[in-house]
Amino acid sequence: MRKYIYGTVLVAVGAAVAIFFFRPPETTNRPPQTVLAITFHFPQNYEFTEGAPFLLTWQAEGPEGKLSIPVPVEHFNPLASPYKLAFSPDPGSAAVVLNARLYYCHTLSRMCFQGDFKARVPLIAGNTSPISYVWEITPKTGNG
Repeated sequence: MRKYIYGTVLVAVGAAVAIFFFRPPETTNRPPQTVLAITFHFPQNYEFTEGAPFLLTWQAEGPEGKLSIPVPVEHFNPLASPYKLAFSPDPGSAAVVLNARLYYCHTLSRMCFQGDFKARVPLIAGNTSPISYVWEITPKTGNG
């Protein structure tokens, strides 16, 4: 009789171990990715500096206006227009805030500059299609 009890316990333990290790992985409901198609626009006589090291970071803005940690975008190239940025904002995010370090030149004077620019793009809840955004870049002028 003990043989049957030990055998049953051994089979139950083996089945529990098999179920634990061979169960399907848990999936979490991740928010869908949002694609932001950014077109950069300079005023007349300004253009990007070819071959410069550009930088773009983005943060999601929460419902109370709080920002998340900035996330750098690798291989950012504003010359590839429109530049498509794929990101996953937190549920309830109201906007994405973009920060860009751009290198540009004035074509008439041939002077080149570096500038930091910021933009806020509102998000539409449940929008799964790409969001088109024209980023009007205003170069800093004056003596400082």
